[in-house]
This record gives sequence, C-alpha cells and structure tokens, in this order.
Amino acid sequence: MILTHYYDRSSLPFQTLSALDDRSALDLIYSIKDREGAVYRRFKNPEAYLKSRRVTELWLQTEFIRKGGKPVSMYPQYFTVDRSIWIEEGYGGRSNKIELPIADFAPDRVSFTYPDSMVSYWLQSQRDRDYYQPEYHGRVFTLAEIQVIIDRFGIPEREWQTDPHRQYDLFIEAQVWNRSD
Repeated sequence: MILTHYYDRSSLPFQTLSALDDRSALDLIYSIKDREGAVYRRFKNPEAYLKSRRVTELWLQTEFIRKGGKPVSMYPQYFTVDRSIWIEEGYGGRSNKIELPIADFAPDRVSFTYPDSMVSYWLQSQRDRDYYQPEYHGRVFTLAEIQVIIDRFGIPEREWQTDPHRQYDLFIEAQVWNRSD
C-alpha cells in the first residue's frame, strides 16, 4: 500500500492548519479560500471549517487510541491510500505529491477513514440517506481493518461521479500520527 501526501505546489509539504492557533489558522484559511479548485471549497466558511476540523481531529484521535493506536502527535498528517483523482483534479493543476510506502510507518501510528475524515465524521449524522454506507462511513479504522474494507469495496476512483450511493467516497484518507510536536 502506498500513502500519498498532496499539497499545493506554492507551499511546502507536510504543513497543517492543526499546528496553528485559531487566529493564525483563520488568517491562513482566509488567504487561500478563494483559490480555484474543488479542494478549496471546504474553506468557504473559515470559522465553521476550523471548528469542524478541530472536532473531527479529536474524534479521530479518541477513536484511534480506543482501537489501540499510539499517536505521537496531537494531530495527524494527512495522506490518501494510493492516489486520489479528486484531489489531483481539485487543485486545479497546482498539486504536488509525495508517495511513501505504508511500511515506512508503524501500524499503531496510522489510522484511516473512508472517505475524508471530516466527511466521514459528518456522514454519521446522515444515516437515513441513500449515500450513507454503514460499513465504513463514520468509522475510524486501523491498518488491518482498512485492508478488509478495501478488499470488499475497493479504493475509490470515479464512483463519486456516477453512483449516487457513493457520491462522498472521493478517496480513503490515512492519518499519520508520527510527527513529534
């Protein structure tokens, strides 16, 4: 399994809003929120985005620890499993990527969500919708668990464009909790 870290080519890799205090994070979000590309749409309401991100990361960390994860950092670095067509296209031609084998990381330092963690967290409240997939939406997975899910459902490619039941399945996210803060 390959983990891919995407970033805008005008910035450095492995930067995260989570490491910033709220004021600095909001200043950064306001400075990039009007960029072209689908990945920037999440920033249309900076305050709501940051609040949701903080809540989601607490959920990720709590669930990962509950499953035996041993995060070193307070917040993760974000990757996708293999590649994400949606992200590659969503940067409007401005994406760079770094690919690393999963073997570079201890299994108890990597958690997974299917799809993006913020979307997956939100999908917990959508259980009555046709697009809600109870096997993987609203859940945090270990490496062994995500491998079972991948075997069963695959890695998303373009299903989100054609299958209304998979409209939020843009990619599988890996959260690497390896960075010392």
